[in-house]
Amino acid sequence: MSHHERRYDPAHRGSLVSLQRQARWDPLRFLARFGLRAGQTALDLGCGPGFWTLPLSEFVGPAGRVWALDVSREMLVELAKRQPPQVRSLQTELPLIPLRDGAVDLAWGAFVLHEVEPPQRLVAELRRVVRPGGRAAILEWRPDAASDRGPPRAHRLSPQRVTGWLREAGFAEAAQTWQDADTHLVEAF
Repeated sequence: MSHHERRYDPAHRGSLVSLQRQARWDPLRFLARFGLRAGQTALDLGCGPGFWTLPLSEFVGPAGRVWALDVSREMLVELAKRQPPQVRSLQTELPLIPLRDGAVDLAWGAFVLHEVEPPQRLVAELRRVVRPGGRAAILEWRPDAASDRGPPRAHRLSPQRVTGWLREAGFAEAAQTWQDADTHLVEAF
């Protein structure tokens, strides 16, 4: 199976900004754990139509920047309809991150690492673009999830695998910091 077959179908982009998803995740509350401040820079990998991008832009404010990356032109067109000035969208094929070294305070990837081949290359790119003292945060589906929402179980990544890749890429610390019945969060510093 190619990594293209693992990608979220942009035809379903409306479900990514649904009220049900908003209620499930409450992205402002969820992202608050990272302590992002006004004037900082965040990266949203696989940003889609902006479900996480727009809340990130609220944290960094007008003086900050959010880099919103997606391979899908359709997703970026949808994001552009609501895109504040501090958000810069880029169409790119991950694992390539077309930003300079140390460009971001927070690299955020929600439900995207399992879609990228090879995932270790994306993790190495995260290490490169996160500034010293910054962090990477990866939200993924649990292989042992309670429900069948999300990608096929064979595509899912365990927190142990994700933390291992982050450490191999050169992050000093990487650990699972949160989970629910279906998903897990890994953070690296």
